Amino acid sequence: MRKLLAHLALAALSGWSLACATSNSSTTRAVSQAELAVSEAATSEAAALAPEDLQLARSKLAQAEQAARSGNQERARRLAEQALVDAQLAEVKAESEAARLSAREVETRIDGFQRTLIVR
Repeated sequence: MRKLLAHLALAALSGWSLACATSNSSTTRAVSQAELAVSEAATSEAAALAPEDLQLARSKLAQAEQAARSGNQERARRLAEQALVDAQLAEVKAESEAARLSAREVETRIDGFQRTLIVR
């Protein structure tokens, strides 16, 4: 009976250890992905064209890293996922703004060409 209880306790402990390891690795993966996304956004036009969203991503990433250091894996993972999405949003907003600015420039050139043709 003691042997059976020992085996059950060992199995339960192994399962708990595996769950913690899985939780830690998913948190580490989420933080790493967020770090990469924030870094990519920072080197894109997001710093100039979507600075608020980029700053929000950086802030959430810092909070995620702090939560991970404090052992709060679930909070760290959640914040890292939010940082990832905020960084991606910053890049998309920057791309959209850059496209809008390019379109405006093209429209201005077309208007200039049309005026030149009308004058002739």
